[in-house]
Amino acid sequence: MSDNIERLLAYVNETYPQFKQGISESITKSPERFEYIAELYLSWIIIARGNRAIEKSVDAFVQFTTEVNLSQAKYEFTGHYENQSFAEVYESHYSQKSQMDGYLWGVYLTNFLWAHHLEISLFFESRFLSQLPSNASIIEIAPGHGGWGAWALHQMPEATLRGYDISPSSIQIATSVARAAGVQNRTAYYESDALDLENQKAESCDAVICSFLIEHLEEPDRLFAIINKLLRPGCTAFVTGALTAAQIDHIYEFNHESEMLAMAESHGLRVLETLSTNPQRLLKRARFIPRSMAILLQKPLTVSS
Repeated sequence: MSDNIERLLAYVNETYPQFKQGISESITKSPERFEYIAELYLSWIIIARGNRAIEKSVDAFVQFTTEVNLSQAKYEFTGHYENQSFAEVYESHYSQKSQMDGYLWGVYLTNFLWAHHLEISLFFESRFLSQLPSNASIIEIAPGHGGWGAWALHQMPEATLRGYDISPSSIQIATSVARAAGVQNRTAYYESDALDLENQKAESCDAVICSFLIEHLEEPDRLFAIINKLLRPGCTAFVTGALTAAQIDHIYEFNHESEMLAMAESHGLRVLETLSTNPQRLLKRARFIPRSMAILLQKPLTVSS
């Protein structure tokens, strides 16, 4: 393990020993790829956040994970998500910089510290990034922490990326990650409601990335209409979403994987591959299994009759 990973593990062992098992599950999932992805993300976070970056980000990860677990427990009790409208979430969450900063850095670490999210990251790397042209033009819808886009540009030195996010904190953090990854000259982030792309003239692209946005939307099927509009024929999109997985900002409750696939297909997209994952450890007598799903989509060259 690299010095950065050892530093993270030592801090977890000393300060949050109750999280050791979950991280161990992630390492065991794919030790070599875990080390590669973790080192990539941690090297950027040190540049972006400065002194004690790893420790501060682990603190954010623990807080985020704890809040997710509490939300899931409430969901088990009530049978519904805490918020049902974007306005509620924007007022209490997205517009609050102090909350969003911790939230985004916490989510950033889940890409490799949660075992089922590491599976998503491996899918992103092997099934999506590996298929893109080296000079791909990419649009990222709701980049959040910016890790996905920075990873894509790191792997493809001629690629470019445009990102659209409604949160000022997201734009700031994604920009700092791009700068830390040395890809800032090939990125452009815009503070904008990503759904506005539906009604705007936007240059088409070779690939779309949209990670864990769809469950935050009141009308999630609109997302697939936008992806179809943005993609050039024959090009692909990487989309992830959550099913029966509660968080403070999750609005739309997906119950079955087929729901997302049907939405994508109804807007003219072809489903190439899917992956559905869940945590190894669940609440006792859980009614709902929190799942994360990744979908590889393609805009067909021709419209099916």
